[in-house]
Amino acid sequence: MGSFAKKLGQLTARSIESESANILRTGAANKVPGSLSSALDGTLRKGHDMRIFGLGTMASMADRPRYARFTTSMLAVYSAMEEELEASTKAGSAVAQLWKRHGSTLQRASALRTDLADVVDDVDAEIAKISPATSRYVAGVRSAGSDDRATGGARLLGHVYCRYFADLFGGQMLAAPYNLALSLPVDAPRHYSFKFPPSDKPGGSGRRALIEEVYSDINVVGQMLSDDAFQAVVEEALQAFKFNVGVYSEEPIMIDAVRGTINMGSGFAARTMGLRH
Repeated sequence: MGSFAKKLGQLTARSIESESANILRTGAANKVPGSLSSALDGTLRKGHDMRIFGLGTMASMADRPRYARFTTSMLAVYSAMEEELEASTKAGSAVAQLWKRHGSTLQRASALRTDLADVVDDVDAEIAKISPATSRYVAGVRSAGSDDRATGGARLLGHVYCRYFADLFGGQMLAAPYNLALSLPVDAPRHYSFKFPPSDKPGGSGRRALIEEVYSDINVVGQMLSDDAFQAVVEEALQAFKFNVGVYSEEPIMIDAVRGTINMGSGFAARTMGLRH
C-alpha cells in the first residue's frame, strides 16, 4: 500500500507539474539574468517537495473532515499572509506596488472561507483550533511581514511565490478532483478559481499573462532591494516551502491518499453514469 501511495503522489505531482513546467519554460520575465523571479524559480528545485504535495493533496480528499482540516490550515495561512501584505502596503514597504496591482486578483482567503463553510457549521470555531504545523506557518508569515515593515524589505514575496504561484500554475487542475471525491457544491472548491483582469501587456489576459505580469513586478521589487534583502526573499521562499511540507505531512498521508484516490474514482464513475451532477 505504501508503494502504491508513493507512486500515486508522484503521478499526481507530475500531472500538475506538466502545465506549470510549460509556463516556466515559455515565460520571459523569469528568465532575466540576476532577477528576483529567476532566483525564486531556483527555490523550486531545493524546496518544493512534489511527492509530499501529491500525496498530501490526495490525502486531503479522503473524507470531508480531512478536507475541512486542510482547508482550515490554508485559510489561516492565507488570511495571515493577506493581512500582512495589506499592512505592509499601507506602510509603503517594497511589496506595495505588487500587492496594489494584483492583490484583488490573487487574494484567496475569502474563497477559502466559503469553501470551509461548505463542510463545517462554524468556520471561526475551526480556525480557532488550527494545527501546530499551521500555527508555525502563520507565525512565519507574521514575522516576515513585521520585518518588512521594520526594514523596508520584501520577505513576504517569498510567501507570495510559494502560495499564489502554486495556485496559478497548477491549482485549477485540482478543483474537479476535489469536487468529485467529496461531492462538494457545483462551484466548489472556489479557492482554485481566479477571475483574471484584462492585461495591458503583450500576451493579453488570462492565467499565463497574469503570471508574467507578477513575475515582472517581482523583478521590479528585486531591483529596489539591497543584496542582503534580495537574498532574504529567496531564503524566505525556501522557509515557506518547509512550512508547506509541514502542513501537508502533519497527518498520516499514505492510507488517506489511497482513500482519496478511491473517492475521486468513485465520484468520476458516478458522474459518468449520471448519478451525480
